[in-house]
Amino acid sequence: MPRRKSSIAITARWWFAIAAAFLVALPAVALPPSVFVVHCEPTRANPAMWAALTDLVALAEGYGIPLSIDFTAQWARMILEDEAKMRAVETWLAAGHEIGCHHHGYWGTRERNSTWDGYTNTPLSEVDPQDRDRYLGTMDDYMEILNALPGERTSGCLGGSATADAVDHPCQIVYSTQGQALEDAVSQPVSQVVGNCTIQQIGHALLVSQQRGALQNLYLATADENVFGVVGHVYNFADFPGAFEAWFAFLNSLDPSGEARATVSELIAGWTPSP
Repeated sequence: MPRRKSSIAITARWWFAIAAAFLVALPAVALPPSVFVVHCEPTRANPAMWAALTDLVALAEGYGIPLSIDFTAQWARMILEDEAKMRAVETWLAAGHEIGCHHHGYWGTRERNSTWDGYTNTPLSEVDPQDRDRYLGTMDDYMEILNALPGERTSGCLGGSATADAVDHPCQIVYSTQGQALEDAVSQPVSQVVGNCTIQQIGHALLVSQQRGALQNLYLATADENVFGVVGHVYNFADFPGAFEAWFAFLNSLDPSGEARATVSELIAGWTPSP
């Protein structure tokens, strides 16, 4: 509708104005390495969101931004059923992006009033009877679907209750991301035991929930011994593409060669702790 188009265009101009404010001569300083994670939600595995993801990947590549794209099983099934989508994923991997895992755990979604993706290692007898018809399988079933995609799964965001949903963490996922708040953007890889798995975890901040300019200011104030993580949903990009482009343009302006950018697995695997 015309009114919605106008609103999105105005929002995009705001974000570009913020980015432009940072495109000035800055002192040569070591930059903190950054990651950008994309969450693909279980309820939004549909052609419109696939088209939005395709546009997001193209935009990121235009600015030299490697993406860690975290699929739920619903997205993975959609891709596996379409040869063109499979070829697209193979192209993304060849371009330096990563395909990881996203999971909406049962207990965590009850706490946040969000949507469970249907997979859990929680015994079905402990799941509320009104939720049992949404059960799709164990996390072995989940990983069988994710592993059928091209590439190797080593990272993901398996959000949920830190205690009850710990049984859902596949030990194959050795690198993990968590967080939404602005302060979650700055972290260092830390070793944690989740369920029976030992993982390395970093944080990330949700792009569109931050006050305009806050992420840019925080990035410039972050020392290079830290990691800077940002996350966005595909539906966020569909609604606010200017916010994503402003962030990508900002990073590219500071580091045109992309030396300070990586996927989650690349960054954590190559991490050297500060002395």
